[in-house]
Amino acid sequence: MRSLLVTLIFALSVSARCTRRQLKEQAAGVPSNVTTTSGSEGGSTALTSAQAGSGNCGALKGICFNGGMQMSMYDKITSANEWITFQLKMPDGEASERTKKAHVPMMAFAEHVKDAVEMVNGPNPPEWMLTFNEPDFSYMGWTPKMTPEEAARAIQPLLDRPGTSTKYVAPVVVFNEEGWHDKFFAACGCRDFFSAYNIHLYNKDSSTVISQVQTYHNKWNDKPLWITEVAPGNADCALSWDQAGSFMKDIYKFAKNSGFIDRVFWNTGNQLTTPDTNVCNSWLLDSQGNPGPLLEMFESVDCT
Repeated sequence: MRSLLVTLIFALSVSARCTRRQLKEQAAGVPSNVTTTSGSEGGSTALTSAQAGSGNCGALKGICFNGGMQMSMYDKITSANEWITFQLKMPDGEASERTKKAHVPMMAFAEHVKDAVEMVNGPNPPEWMLTFNEPDFSYMGWTPKMTPEEAARAIQPLLDRPGTSTKYVAPVVVFNEEGWHDKFFAACGCRDFFSAYNIHLYNKDSSTVISQVQTYHNKWNDKPLWITEVAPGNADCALSWDQAGSFMKDIYKFAKNSGFIDRVFWNTGNQLTTPDTNVCNSWLLDSQGNPGPLLEMFESVDCT
């Protein structure tokens, strides 16, 4: 029950961490290449034909699902290569072989380490595993928070028994500028253990997001980068679907051409049933699994 509660609450925490981050950032405007449409709040404005693309993004395209995901949802997003949610195992329900193969498990919290060790040393170890999710932030005191030193101690069992085939993505934090990773890697001596770095990004301006990625990469550039959450997060949910689609196109095109970004997981695959200013204009499927205004854009977005 506690694990389920943590997972559900984590799905709500996106909104809170966006608000906290935005207090530290300069508000940015909408990119000049975006066409604003009326009736944007919760509307279903059709995307412009200019936004359509070939969808030749290969392994780059992934989906981040939140609380309320149904196991049938991933198969409705045909151009995605992988998907994640905030736990090691897939949610309950019957899943297709495609859905099973595309799942990337997440060792989100310290309480998951033991099960992660068993998974990677079991008969069907995953190719990739995400490690600690935003340990520098706790929503309402429910999601576990760890200092870098605590995280270094918590991950030690996995360092001792990492399996023979699984590759690991480094922990992701909310506030990259506060030096959490420096302290974590110093404490665990495990920087070389990871095969990729990880970042979360929310801003309504795609150029601001791109700048943040470049700043991160200027420091952490000895391995590929995964973007495991990205959306045009904004405080007022005022972006039109066309604007959200243009943001998506900009981010995937930048990632494809960057030379160092290996994955971009769009947030969110499913509409949250609770208010969330980060993903209120970015969901691909509604809460019942029906196509939303952005699904066609995601399927056809041109990464080149």
